[in-house]
Amino acid sequence: MSKESAEPPRGEAAWRAAKKLVSDRNEAAYARGRQERAARNVKVASDRRTAEKQDRQNLPRPQGR
Repeated sequence: MSKESAEPPRGEAAWRAAKKLVSDRNEAAYARGRQERAARNVKVASDRRTAEKQDRQNLPRPQGR
């Protein structure tokens, strides 16, 4: 190992490393948000279909059928 790799980055290299860390965290948060939103959308759509099916079953039926 060289002396350079053992020391933490300084100056602009430290700034770039911190900026990359923030960027990586943001990307991970966006990805989690997309997954959670997709799962929530699936559940909402399923609940809506179930409610609509129940509503259709509760509609009055015409006499004689």
